[in-house]
Amino acid sequence: MGADAKGDKSGSTVGSAPAGGVNLTTEQRTEIRQTVLTANAPRATNVNFAVSVGTVVPRSVHVVEVPQTIVRIHPQWRGYRYFVVNDEIVIVEPRTLKIVAVLDV
Repeated sequence: MGADAKGDKSGSTVGSAPAGGVNLTTEQRTEIRQTVLTANAPRATNVNFAVSVGTVVPRSVHVVEVPQTIVRIHPQWRGYRYFVVNDEIVIVEPRTLKIVAVLDV
């Protein structure tokens, strides 16, 4: 129960993503869950596109700058955007709106 969160990447794009993949420790996952997945996180509910690395997100989806919690863990994402779908954090390249990572926390 939860033991696979550290080592098993089969259910997550994180760590296996060709662009921007990052391995998260259990502590990092907990911190992100507690600080980023809050009530005011930008959430997309009616998603009619593939939530996967390489997909371009429609401009109608509300994205905001990646919070400091994530930048501290993965500094390369400073200035990137994100939104949340079903408790997955989707990291988006700001100019192209292309998904670079999906964090399954």
